[in-house]
Amino acid sequence: MFRYALNLIKYISFLCFTLSSEAKEVKVVTEYLAPYQVNNADNSLGGLSTEIVQAIFKQANKTPNIIALPWARAYETASSEKNVMIYSIAQTKERLERFHWIGSLINEKLYFWGLKSQFPEAIDDLNQLKKFIVASARHSNVAHYLKRNNFKHNYKLVNEDQNILMLFKGRAELIIATELTLKHNAKKLNLSFDKLMKIKEFTDLNSDLNLAMNLQSDPKLVAEFQRAYTEIKAQGVIDAIYKKWGITTQ
Repeated sequence: MFRYALNLIKYISFLCFTLSSEAKEVKVVTEYLAPYQVNNADNSLGGLSTEIVQAIFKQANKTPNIIALPWARAYETASSEKNVMIYSIAQTKERLERFHWIGSLINEKLYFWGLKSQFPEAIDDLNQLKKFIVASARHSNVAHYLKRNNFKHNYKLVNEDQNILMLFKGRAELIIATELTLKHNAKKLNLSFDKLMKIKEFTDLNSDLNLAMNLQSDPKLVAEFQRAYTEIKAQGVIDAIYKKWGITTQ
C-alpha cells in the first residue's frame, strides 16, 4: 500500500510538471514595423507576420509572450537568451549559423529610397550612393551590409519606422525599405508617399523575413515549431493571411 501511494505521488508530480511545462509561455521578441508588426488601436500587437506567428503557436498548442522592443534590443535578447524567438528577422548569410530557423513569414524586396526633390532619377551605380547619408536601424541586416560594404555616412536609428522621418527632416538622404512598409509608415505619419523616389533595388539583401529561435534553445521545442510551421503552410493558413493583407504573390 505504501509503495502504491509513493508511485501515485510520483506519477501526479510528473503529470503536474508535464502540464506546467506545456502551458509555459514562450518569450517572443519583435519590433514595430508596419505592416508586419503593428500596434493596434487597443494597444495589442497585430500585423501580417504577427498573425502568422500566432497561427504557428496555435498549431503547436503553445502560448506566445510577444514583446515589442527596439530592434537592437530584440536582436540582442534573442541572441543571448535560451528558448527565445524573434521575428520578422531577415535570414542573411551572417545570421545563418546564429539561430535556429523556424520558417519564412514573407519575402521582401528592398530598395534605396530618397526624396524626389533630391533625386530626380534613378541611380544604377551602387558606388555613387556611398556619398550620401543613409539611415538604418542598429543591428539590422541593412546596417550590417552598409558597414561591410564601406558606406561611410550612416545615420543610426533605434527603430526602423523612423527612417522615413529622417528623409523628410533632412537628416538622411537615403533609406532602405520595402515599398509595402514605406506606404504604411507614410500613411501612419501623415507623410506623402508620392514625394519618395525609388532609386535602386537593393538586390543584395532581398531575403525572406523569418521566425527564428536562439541557437541554444531546446531542440525538441525548435522541432515542434518547425513542424507547426510546415503544417499551417500545407493547410493554406499562411496563404489566407497573405490574401487578407492584399499580398497575392509569394
